[in-house]
Amino acid sequence: RILLLGDYSGRENLAQSVDSPLPEAKPIEVDRDNFDDLMKRLNVGLRLDLKGASGERINLQFRELDDFHPDRLFQQVSLFSELRDVRKRLLNPDSYDQAAREVREWLVIEAEDPPVQTDSAETDAQENSADPAPSSGNLLDDILGQTKTDASTNRLDSARGSLLGDFVRDVVKPYLVETDEAEQAQLLSLIDSSTGDLMRTILHHPEFKALEAAWRGLYFLIRRVETDSDLKISLLDISKEEVMSNLKTVEDLTDSHLYNVIIRDAVKTLGGEPWSLICGNYEFGLDVDQAATMIRLSKLANIAVAPFIAQIKPQMLGIDSFSEGSDERLWNYKDETTAGKLWTMLRTIPEASSLGLALPGFLGRLPYGASTDPTEVFDFEELAGNGEHHDYLWINPSFLVAGLVGQSFSSFGWELRSRMFLDVDGLPTHVYKSDGETMTKPCAEVVFTHSACDIIIEQGLMPLISFRDSDRVRLGGFQSISFPAKPLKGRWS
Repeated sequence: RILLLGDYSGRENLAQSVDSPLPEAKPIEVDRDNFDDLMKRLNVGLRLDLKGASGERINLQFRELDDFHPDRLFQQVSLFSELRDVRKRLLNPDSYDQAAREVREWLVIEAEDPPVQTDSAETDAQENSADPAPSSGNLLDDILGQTKTDASTNRLDSARGSLLGDFVRDVVKPYLVETDEAEQAQLLSLIDSSTGDLMRTILHHPEFKALEAAWRGLYFLIRRVETDSDLKISLLDISKEEVMSNLKTVEDLTDSHLYNVIIRDAVKTLGGEPWSLICGNYEFGLDVDQAATMIRLSKLANIAVAPFIAQIKPQMLGIDSFSEGSDERLWNYKDETTAGKLWTMLRTIPEASSLGLALPGFLGRLPYGASTDPTEVFDFEELAGNGEHHDYLWINPSFLVAGLVGQSFSSFGWELRSRMFLDVDGLPTHVYKSDGETMTKPCAEVVFTHSACDIIIEQGLMPLISFRDSDRVRLGGFQSISFPAKPLKGRWS
């Protein structure tokens, strides 16, 4: 039995808006047949703050995997409805003037140091406000403006101070040129640019990406592994923050919720079914709190004889991201920092053979665009230019490790360790042009050299190894973090 720990419902996001602790989750069995029902059962959703200072949020609900797609978001998010309405009115001669005034109101331009207005000057400004003219070419920092009482501008009043008005003002700056604001083509282009930027903002929001990656990782796993009476997959909806807090606050690990799930209910209860592998959809760094959490998890995994697998951040190699530090000659993995000392200590604890850490992530889907995965309801390119590395949807490698263990068990039973499958193919492959040259994005973030792979393995990690211009990834060994090196301790040992 494989147990997947992770935030699958948006628990951490929800916890920000509720005062009382969330109820403790129970394991839920998942397979291909109940995947969509599971999303409904967990009431998956997010409240996203698109502008941190505004305090305004959009509410999203996900009842099937396709709800993460731009076409579904375009229908669900009310801000897109407002943009669609404005665009439609810009194309209608009868409503164009009002719509154009509304868009211009979002983009009011004033001098850098506007003079103090007298009462009469203020009155004149109000009378002429329906047709503002640029005075210096600089965008107004605050688009809210004064409240108008004219009945013909009630629609503008409702937009002032709104999330949409703030958003449009901020994201379209790069697209604006100093030209006649009444020109229909420019206003339509502005609306289209705003629509695309709003969609990118949602798709690339850290909380949205984390939730989408969790479900696409789960979908990847259940599509690759044939579950039956001998091989079952269950998930436990619990965030990393909940895990850290629960294990830290109890006086003894036997008092923790995870102990009850992993050991008491599964091993120490008559008729219980033990877990064989525990995978956390978590990425760990090397600070004191996270190292302590990994120690506690390894102790539970050791008692359960079910190794715990998760992802570790590349900072342990002295780099912030593999997109900026793929050259192993620049790595600083031997540094005598606090992180380095914590890692050395972690590798030498008695339970280290029950902990496996992998990196980097693997590609969860192609970026949306005309040449990759086109949208239907509007023209949309997810990656601006060639796109940034962090704009791709990278999935936690623990899902891939779980898939290989599951496939190996289906073929070889408990003899899997000596005959472990290590290769995964058929992954999304993004082919694109850069400076006229055809490029392929590695399926696992970066293409390592042999030397880089050796370093990662020597550090007690499991690297996902991309093959150049290929849809294939290889797991560079199935091992624990232990020093001296040891295989992962499990029921196959």
